[in-house]
Amino acid sequence: MTVVFPLPNQNVIVFNSLEFIFRILPVSVLLCALVPGIGFSGVLLFLSLLLYWMADPSFIWLLLAVWLINYMLAWWMGCCRGKTGRRLFLILSVFCDFGLLFGFKFSLFPFLTGSGAIPLGISFYIFRAVSYTADVYTGKIPPELSPFKLCIYLYMFPVMASGPITRYGQISGQLKKNMAPYKVEEGLHTFIVGLAFKVLLADRIGILWHEIQVIGFESISTPLAWMGAFAYTLMLYFDFNGYSLMAVGVGKMLGFTLPENFRYPYAARSFTQFWRRWHITLSSWFRDYVYIPLGGSRKGRVRTCLNLLAVWLLTGIWHGNGWNFLLWGLLLWLLLTAEKLFLRYWLEEHGVWSRLYMLFLIPVTWIVFAVTDLKELAVYLSRMFPVFGPTQGNVNGADFIKYGKMFWPLFLFGWFFSRPWAEDWYKKTKKNPLWMAVLLAVFWICIYNLVNTSGNPFLYFSF
Repeated sequence: MTVVFPLPNQNVIVFNSLEFIFRILPVSVLLCALVPGIGFSGVLLFLSLLLYWMADPSFIWLLLAVWLINYMLAWWMGCCRGKTGRRLFLILSVFCDFGLLFGFKFSLFPFLTGSGAIPLGISFYIFRAVSYTADVYTGKIPPELSPFKLCIYLYMFPVMASGPITRYGQISGQLKKNMAPYKVEEGLHTFIVGLAFKVLLADRIGILWHEIQVIGFESISTPLAWMGAFAYTLMLYFDFNGYSLMAVGVGKMLGFTLPENFRYPYAARSFTQFWRRWHITLSSWFRDYVYIPLGGSRKGRVRTCLNLLAVWLLTGIWHGNGWNFLLWGLLLWLLLTAEKLFLRYWLEEHGVWSRLYMLFLIPVTWIVFAVTDLKELAVYLSRMFPVFGPTQGNVNGADFIKYGKMFWPLFLFGWFFSRPWAEDWYKKTKKNPLWMAVLLAVFWICIYNLVNTSGNPFLYFSF
């Protein structure tokens, strides 16, 4: 059985597709290797725009608009000596960028495309654009005089669909380099690990979440409801971390060092730690461009709480226009505020309780994130916490035994590879020739699974 997730109406060429693995990726690496210097950048830009075109040619105008708007406003910002003028250009760029983002997120522009489809990767390239103009405004980087380089930064295909959200300062220096052949093998290793996370863990664990949706939330027992919550928790991690690792791997093959996006978040002992380890480039973006400019934690507790509220409301809106995303943001705001005010110190001193605290609350927050219909969300939470909701319904109290027998190996592997010791084990064995054989076998097992299924899209393509 193949679990299916909703996506925008796009013909996306995804990393976990046979077409990408056996056609697009080798051709891209070969072309970039054969054309050094400025030709390398030209090939990379051509390939990136080609993939956007293949996804949906009706949105090419949007890529051109975002590129030109931010190039021109940053250039004018660099030419302006007065702070007032620079601030005006920054406000214009932010207004244009977020106006486009929210317009498509909330389906305000169907007249432009004839549909309510969301352009591929818009959340990610808009955030890259805003970080670029903001860094020019603060003087962290000079405005890029070459529109060519800025276009590559905005639309580089390894990060086109789901990040990581790079900063221009992280990429600009690397655009001048040629490919390093020794990095191709290293990148291929990282790509295969990400592919395995997606195909062998996320997609397989996701079957349980799909089964629960088919059964109906009102017809599952409390143990199965918790099992489903843990399944979604692991599925989301290995899906998104799998994509991020594949993006980093592709970047390495092309000669780029992309930033780390996950650092074992499920090993965190508080939500404060968790959000420093989960989707690191997004969390750091909100910290640097929203939280700190609002005053951070420098202006007293009340102001700190309000600044956190702004960050988490915006984080919820960034993920989608459903009420559940706002509810998810508010829930995380409450937890993080409680930790900042008093709870974090207690958690740091009580290791066992902090682990239980995270084990209990992480699946709850992800269920709020996952179930977009508020009525269905209420039903699911009533199954997780039956004391707070109705208990009627055709519930098989032993249903969790059936699914526990089917999925316990995947939960075990998921738990192991979501912990830091998995990386320690990898570092110790990656130079062993036997590891290469294992990695090759894992790759072909992934290919076998992709041949026999249609391949599930990445969850974060929807955002």
